[in-house]
Amino acid sequence: MKANKIILYLFFAALFASCENELNIDPKQREDASVTLSTEGGITNVLTGTYTLAANGNAYGGRILLYADLLGVSGALNTTDFRWRGSYGELRQMYIKAMLSDNAIIEGTYSRCYEIINAANTVIENIDKVKDPAKQTRMIGEASFLRSLAYFDLVRFFAKPYVSGQANTQLGVVIRPNAIYNFNVDLSKERSTVDEVYKVIIDGLNVAYTNLPAENSFYADKYAAKALLARVYLQQGNYTQARDAANDVIQNSGHGLSLTYAAAFNHDTDQTEDVFAIQITKQTGLNDLNTFYESEDNGGRGGDFSIRDHYLEKFSDPDDRATFNYENAANGRILTSKFTDQFADVAVIRLAEMYLIRAEANLRLGTTVGKTPLDDINTIRSRAKADPLLTVTVDDILLERELELGMEGFLIHDIKRTKRSIDISENGDGSSLILYDANNLVFPIPLKETDANKKITQNPGYNN
Repeated sequence: MKANKIILYLFFAALFASCENELNIDPKQREDASVTLSTEGGITNVLTGTYTLAANGNAYGGRILLYADLLGVSGALNTTDFRWRGSYGELRQMYIKAMLSDNAIIEGTYSRCYEIINAANTVIENIDKVKDPAKQTRMIGEASFLRSLAYFDLVRFFAKPYVSGQANTQLGVVIRPNAIYNFNVDLSKERSTVDEVYKVIIDGLNVAYTNLPAENSFYADKYAAKALLARVYLQQGNYTQARDAANDVIQNSGHGLSLTYAAAFNHDTDQTEDVFAIQITKQTGLNDLNTFYESEDNGGRGGDFSIRDHYLEKFSDPDDRATFNYENAANGRILTSKFTDQFADVAVIRLAEMYLIRAEANLRLGTTVGKTPLDDINTIRSRAKADPLLTVTVDDILLERELELGMEGFLIHDIKRTKRSIDISENGDGSSLILYDANNLVFPIPLKETDANKKITQNPGYNN
């Protein structure tokens, strides 16, 4: 590839316009960098293209959320909440905790996240082509948000977990602070530490929060940045910052819980509960949550990932969330009703998560910022028509996260941050456990990366 070329994935704004303009699509996806990067329109299109990269099925179109479920469940049929019965061998490797470094699906997500990062860096480095200072500021904020989002999931999947209260000097992922325009040169680089990667994530989200407006259509806004900060801080065990960030979103963003649990899902325009959602259309993006979780009649593969009684037994009666599922007539599998529309947006951050973060952080800190932990949990339960709790413990809140956020990409990350184990014993007796920091709960650095990057260190437990 010539040095003056860059893969930019230019999907123009018409892709996101009203239905009257659905056919006004420029099919050109590659363009000379000297042309694209010299105009305001070109830089704007690179930013739009960054969202399109994120909407791909192997990124935030679904698989990044699916991976967290596959890694977090036990393969023991008597004790698991969910079961994988799909034919994708690469995804089954995650389910049975036996991943290989040549796993093509893992490699695809790794590459996609770095494409998002490179496109975001490209926008930031060429922002001087945008003449309106206010637009410059907003675009830097959006690019910073998307870059931090990609780094956060890279470091959570490809590195040992962040452990609160210690120096996290374990290897994280490679930090690329500058856009890459020439892929013919040696780009070898060692991974930075987990601490260093988290600093990049948090710094980027603070830039995004400062630069972004309170409302920004369906693109990232300042409260999307603050909500992601709340999630990041919770993963670190930084409960004070997590609490305050979640409280800011609840109090000031203007978002609210949907009137019913069902109303929070299966829509193609952002609803009140969507703090940040990936836009899926017939022209761009792929809702892989629909692909792997739903029946053929609903656009999926028949329910590769299905619900077992062990999960349903965790709900109290009544609880709308316990019945928000259906039986696939073709094979008898119990499937979630969360993703029945194959063109629905993928909710990356719902407001319900912020209530759960604020509740947990307040309880661990012994504070009542915003509301008491009991009030927040009962707000969530009330929406689901579940009976209110009279008292609340940390275990109650962690269970509530499983009930409210199940199959939305949280399971393995919650297991890791709370230092729990996965019981893979057939009868659930604890005789065989996978510890939260086990080697086989971390993705391998892809073989293609280790072949090309002579300085990078592979994760323990893998060889090439």
